[in-house]
Amino acid sequence: MFSIFRIASVLAKIMCLSTALFCGVASSQVEVEIIADEGSKIPITVLPFEGDGKARLMSEIISADLMKTGLFAIQDVKKDWGRNKLNESEYSDWDSRDVQNLVVGKFIDLDDGRIQGTFWLYDIPGQAMSVGYQIKDDPTQIRRMAHHFADLIYEKITGDKGVFRTKITYVVRAKDQSTLVIADSDGHNPKEIFSTNEPILSPRWSPDGGQIAFVSFLNRKAAVHVLPVDYDRSRVTGKPRIIGPYPGSNSAPAWSPDGKSLAITISKDGKSNIFIVSLEDETKRQITNSRSINTEPSFSSDGKNIVFTSDRTGRPQIYQTSVRTVSEVRLTFEGRYNASPQFSADDAFVALIHYDERKFNVGTLDMKSGVVEILTNGSLDQSPSISPNGKVIVYASEANGRGILRFVSKNGRAKLRYVGPEGDDIREPSWGPFIKD
Repeated sequence: MFSIFRIASVLAKIMCLSTALFCGVASSQVEVEIIADEGSKIPITVLPFEGDGKARLMSEIISADLMKTGLFAIQDVKKDWGRNKLNESEYSDWDSRDVQNLVVGKFIDLDDGRIQGTFWLYDIPGQAMSVGYQIKDDPTQIRRMAHHFADLIYEKITGDKGVFRTKITYVVRAKDQSTLVIADSDGHNPKEIFSTNEPILSPRWSPDGGQIAFVSFLNRKAAVHVLPVDYDRSRVTGKPRIIGPYPGSNSAPAWSPDGKSLAITISKDGKSNIFIVSLEDETKRQITNSRSINTEPSFSSDGKNIVFTSDRTGRPQIYQTSVRTVSEVRLTFEGRYNASPQFSADDAFVALIHYDERKFNVGTLDMKSGVVEILTNGSLDQSPSISPNGKVIVYASEANGRGILRFVSKNGRAKLRYVGPEGDDIREPSWGPFIKD
């Protein structure tokens, strides 16, 4: 099975791109190229911040964050470089340039060694400041500061929380080594946090971002590991803990919303069923009961239900069951293959992989209507993971025979791809939770 047993899945090496999207930011190892960007957009002007070269970098990061959502049109203004807080008398001038949302800011080095960034967002037609914010931080955290500003701007204008400060984790495969990596949501600042000579599969963030569960191998059998991490700083804080292992192959971990248990697939004696395992005492409880393959669980936000993949009808389809009683209900009927389900944070939809016409694509299943909508048009898409605000899905794919990460907005208006250092083979992405302020 293609998505069900990803132990055997293969992705080609990653392609290295050149792009001018980030201008001064493009020196990062991971870059973004806009593949498609459709629909009406919110116009916004982000002026270069007042200050040294690092100030301009901050404004470029904010612009790039907003542009890649597919919701904003960045208006380029050739003058007024290095501006900060707006005077009331200047509204009419900006209004005459058809500017609607204006971002200005400044950046300084403090005497205590820290940096200070300040920004203001102005509603030009309304002639009012929408939001202003100031941050003091370590000099190495310029990107985090800029992402924080972009989150505040995004939320003020759209009403939805931004995910620019969130993290993604993914697996980089080499010939004899697998490495778990944490990166910013825009792909920058990739940090290797764990390496092994065995394959790494199915990394999953805990709800609080303090742990990553993943699958690797012990004595040639798949086992679930839990690695403690500092989410904000992208670093390991302890040694991995091995859950169980229980007799048979243990795989496909999924966190309960309270972070106190994992749903794990345990395969033994020709059967593959899902169990809920307490992380306190590692006791387990079976929640599916079939001689077919039952795997890839994902919890609903209240922890009462799980969606999963099963081939009990002969081909993989998506099912749902209560965690308290075995009450398995089939959810997908369109297409001969639907797998890799993941609940959105509000349970409104499930992201999945849909196979039809010899292509594996990312789609969504609307939980009210039961309609499956296909969002991508690749041929080998897999491992979808939803951003915590439910607006974007990251997934593994390929381009010109090389494995890459792609992103697609829930409404299909923006499609992007991330590419890493030449020679890397990137797969198995997972999107982390919101940063806690």
